[in-house]
Amino acid sequence: MTFISNEMKAGHMTMAQGAVQLQAVATLAEQDAAVVEDEQYAARLRKFAEMIYDVIEKMNPEQRVIQ
Repeated sequence: MTFISNEMKAGHMTMAQGAVQLQAVATLAEQDAAVVEDEQYAARLRKFAEMIYDVIEKMNPEQRVIQ
């Protein structure tokens, strides 16, 4: 995720492109959580995906607060 953030800060990726990339990461985490046998690890993956979705929501131009 740091890569995505750095690319957006450098102007190599738009906010929309970053959101799409983050969505892909969150989806992969959810898919892995569904098949992994270790329930603690699955819970951490689901929490990670939830955190990513929170970031994506904050990236929404209608939700952003200009500082």
